[in-house]
Amino acid sequence: MIGTAHDTATIQGPHLTPREVECLRWAAIGKTSAEIGAILGLTERTANFHIKNACTKLDVCNRQAAITHALRAGYLDTLERVAA
Repeated sequence: MIGTAHDTATIQGPHLTPREVECLRWAAIGKTSAEIGAILGLTERTANFHIKNACTKLDVCNRQAAITHALRAGYLDTLERVAA
C-alpha cells in the first residue's frame, strides 16, 4: 500500500498534488506510465499528465529529474513502502 500523506512541514519546494506525488512514487520504483495508469485506475495519458505537471512545478525536464527533486524535497519519504 502506498502512503499518500506527507508532513507538509518537512517539504521543501513547490506544492505537488497527492496524485502527482503518487505517480512519481510509482515511477521511482520503475513503473511505466501505462503501469502507473493501470495501478491507479488512470489512462497512460493521465499518468503522464500528472508526471509532466510535477516536472513543471519542480522546474525539471524529465521524470528522472522530477523523481530526484521530489526525493530531495521530502515528497517520496515513504518510497520503501511501495517497493516492499
